[in-house]
Amino acid sequence: MPHVNPNTVRGLKVQSFEARLAAIEKSNRRWKWMTLTLALVLLSVTGIAAGTPEKDENVPEVIYARKFVAVNDRGEPVAFMGHSKNVGMVSVAGPGGDLLVVASATDNGDGIITTYNDEGHRLVTMGASHRGDGHVAIFDQDGKQILHQPRVQPTSSGAGIIKHRE
Repeated sequence: MPHVNPNTVRGLKVQSFEARLAAIEKSNRRWKWMTLTLALVLLSVTGIAAGTPEKDENVPEVIYARKFVAVNDRGEPVAFMGHSKNVGMVSVAGPGGDLLVVASATDNGDGIITTYNDEGHRLVTMGASHRGDGHVAIFDQDGKQILHQPRVQPTSSGAGIIKHRE
């Protein structure tokens, strides 16, 4: 009589109910982890795709406006760019709203740049006319003028000359 394994039927392994239940639970845990991992990968890819800036086709190549005003987080103007009455101007303000730099030019070529300290006092003013002559003024921290050269004349090479007399 051939040897018969009591745990097999027709050559197939027969398991107890507990063993089969344990195998199903193990398989179920494996599928749960694989599903959770796949879901996290899909969420990560979706999050990365959503956070990646796409080329915005709504950004115009050219913007036409009479003026531009940039504001800080509190809505206070911190930069201005505009043109009115034959004068174009760019200005930048500090966090407190006080002007730091103002640059302006007229349509005929006259221009001036002025810088300010954080208390609103002028520090330096430089300007030039369309004829080529210019001026420079320097101020102390209280806004008091300490140097003024009203006519900075260019030399033949185009360099400016500043002479200060006590």
